[in-house]
Formats: sequence, C-alpha cells, structure tokens
Amino acid sequence: MRVLIVHPGIYMYGGAELVIVRLSNYMTKKGIENALLTTCILPEMEKDLNGTKIIIQKKRKYPLDKITGFGELIALNRGTTSMLNSFDVINVHNCPAEFSTFPHHRSTIWMCNEPLLNLLLEQKSTQIPKLIKKLILFFSRFVAKSFLRHAVVADEFNAKRFQNIYGFKPKIIPYGIDYDFFSKSNGRKGLAKFDLYDNFVVLQVGPLNQFKNQIESIRTIEKLRSKIPKIKLLLVGRGESEKPALQRYVRDRGLEKHVIFTEHLDRDLVRELYHACHVLLHPIKPAGGWLAPFEALSASKPIVVSAQTTTSEIIRNEGIGVVTNDFPSVIWNIYKNPDKYLKIAKKGKAWVKKNLSWERFCERMVNLFYDTLEENR
Repeated sequence: MRVLIVHPGIYMYGGAELVIVRLSNYMTKKGIENALLTTCILPEMEKDLNGTKIIIQKKRKYPLDKITGFGELIALNRGTTSMLNSFDVINVHNCPAEFSTFPHHRSTIWMCNEPLLNLLLEQKSTQIPKLIKKLILFFSRFVAKSFLRHAVVADEFNAKRFQNIYGFKPKIIPYGIDYDFFSKSNGRKGLAKFDLYDNFVVLQVGPLNQFKNQIESIRTIEKLRSKIPKIKLLLVGRGESEKPALQRYVRDRGLEKHVIFTEHLDRDLVRELYHACHVLLHPIKPAGGWLAPFEALSASKPIVVSAQTTTSEIIRNEGIGVVTNDFPSVIWNIYKNPDKYLKIAKKGKAWVKKNLSWERFCERMVNLFYDTLEENR
C-alpha cells in the first residue's frame, strides 16, 4: 500500500501536524510507503519525519487569496491529481486539503481535525458576501459526500458537529498523547526561564487567535489579580495578527506583570511549563485544541476547559477535569483547594495513559486505509 498525506502549508508545528508525524512514522516503521504533499514545511517538522517523502507543491497568488485561500486549494488539488496513479490511498488533513482529489473518485480519507472552512465562513467578520459563502458551503458539502470515501474525527463532539454540517457520520479515532514524554519533568527549567518561582501559574497553550480565545484567559486573570496578587498567565503560542490587540488589552488594564507572551516554544519547554504551572486554562471555542488538556493531565496538572471545547464531553464524562464557562470561580477554587484538584488530575493522568496512545491511533488509521482499499475492489 502507498499512502499520500495532503496538508496545506505548514507554518506552525501544532497538534494537527503532530498527527501527521506520528502517522507517517508509524507507516514507515510498518514498511508502508508514504509521502507528504504540502506547499511548505517547517524544518523542525521535516526533521521529525523518518523516511517520508516530502513533496512541495508551489502555489500561485490569486486575487483575495488571503481571504479565500484559493491559491492553496488550487496548488494542493493540482499536486494531488497529478499523482493519483502513484498512490493507493489519499489521506487529506486540514482545510482546504479535502478538495485535493476533486473531481476524481479515489480511496480518499479525510482526517478532519476540525471543519475549519465552515467555521471560518460562519464567522460574522468574514469579508466574503453571503451568497458566495453559501455557494462555498454547498460545494464543500457536495465534495465531502461525493468524493471522499471516509471522514475521521477524534471525538463524539466533532462527530456530531461533522454530521450536522456534512450529512453523514464520520469514524471516531481518538488521537494519541505522548504520555511518556509529557509525564517526565520537574518543571525547573520552565520556572527559571520565565521567573515563575513563588507565583500561582496559569497556562494556556495554542496559537493566538479568536478560536483559542486567549482574551478570556486574560480577563480571568484581571478578575483574580486582587485575590491572588502573584498570579501569572503564560500564553504559549504565535499569532501575529491577534497578538497586538491582546497586548493592548493587557497594557490598558495594567496587567503587564501578570501576563507573559512566550511566542512559539519547542516541545521540551512546553513540557517544562506543564510541570511548572498550577493549572491549564483552556477557554477555547469549538476549534482544535484537542491535545493540550491531555498533555497537561500527563503532567498531573488540573485542567479547566470551556463547555465549547471539543474535549469537554470526554473530560466531563470521565470526571478528569472541570468543564465550565465561569473560569475565575474555578481557578479561585483550585487556588484554595489544590489537593482536591490534584486528585482529579491524577485520575486524569491514569486515564490518558490507559486510553490515548499513538500506537492505537495509527493502527486504527492504517486499518481504515486497508479497509477502504478493499471496499473499492
């Protein structure tokens, strides 16, 4: 079996990209020929791919390209369709990769980390006229139902959302977590690098954007600074478009000594901060952010997530964290009752170790690839 993974230009090495690295390396280890088609890739991700052929498809610039992403779509489609006869399975990932094999019927499986196109088009701030948005959404649903063999999501939340949008049920295959990696550290390097000693540390991990909702974390700190004078919030992630507004909010309210913007950090330092913090705050809207809560649990840290985040059902049902939209009250309770919430975090740590492994995720994905090939024979 030969597998082509398709992903748009890789400008950050986040959870969706880690999924590709783990899956590609698993296939290489199992002797399955695999390649990654994209429009660009970060050197650090390229270095982590062991034996995967990397194909860079150059993209052209089109009018309104920053708004529509049309150049990316055309480049991925052109590159993929030119190689359809060289691969048995096409595994498309982030938007707009789902359009890559159109209009050809192939063994195409969509790893839908999130229905990003639909989320973006439904935003009121989108600069695309309503009629054009409706046409794009119609075409998106048409392609998904007519030209993709299967879709995969990580949890029940996303499965329900996907079915509501596209009209068919996806497979649920939970991601893995690097439990062994994230469970081992003492946090000292993180404490020292950001001078966190004797502070109550709240951590949020993820790119700075409206979906990740960092403004809500900052507002939480604003409400708690009088009660917890040594509270500090670390926002770990890059986001040039969103960062100035966040920094302005921090300055206007005199929160400079309470909020730290770290930019993008390597995984070793992120692990240090998981162990250095007192709680992971995850106020994100329903878009991505699946890995961070479970990585924090691997470090035995309490987690607080919004009711809108895609992990909320698992966390609530398993009793391994707090699901709420009243973040200040919960953070205050964790500050006053650390032992109670540490007990919950340790329960979560055991659950992650038992249920979320990359080996299990990759095995189920590869089995789906083989099943899809059999269906088409």
